Amino acid sequence: MVNRILEAICAVILAATVLIAFASVIFRYVIGSALSWSFEASLALLTYLTFIGCYLALRKQSHLKVEVLVGKLPPAGQLACFVMNQSLVVVIGLLMVYQGGRQTLLFMDQTTLVMQISKAYLYAAIPLSGALMSLDSLAVLVSGLRRCARGEALYKAVRPPVGPDD
Repeated sequence: MVNRILEAICAVILAATVLIAFASVIFRYVIGSALSWSFEASLALLTYLTFIGCYLALRKQSHLKVEVLVGKLPPAGQLACFVMNQSLVVVIGLLMVYQGGRQTLLFMDQTTLVMQISKAYLYAAIPLSGALMSLDSLAVLVSGLRRCARGEALYKAVRPPVGPDD
């Protein structure tokens, strides 16, 4: 359910970005009057699309990974890699919260040139995404350790459909 909502949010943001870019081109080259706000709006939308999309990819286990070596390790080695992987994502997410939060507070008083919105809104995507990534990775770590204690596989098998027959 959460993935569907995030996918819908990403789709709306992407559609809005494309419409703004298209309108900007039409206004600049057909009408002869540029939309002064289009760059800032596109930048804000692409920033949120990037960080929401990053979190969505983490939730769906869609980030690039190579499992050949880990799959050949004994169960203890696989567990160690699993714990290191999830712990690293938690640490990176917490760094995003800390540093992104600092940036957000630092730029709270500054506004964008044309739209005059606080730059804090742009930077807020970083700590928000970091917090969500950390929480999700902690949940995956806990559930993976529980599965391991029951003798089950650490990762749930996730295979995205390839074609209409899947």
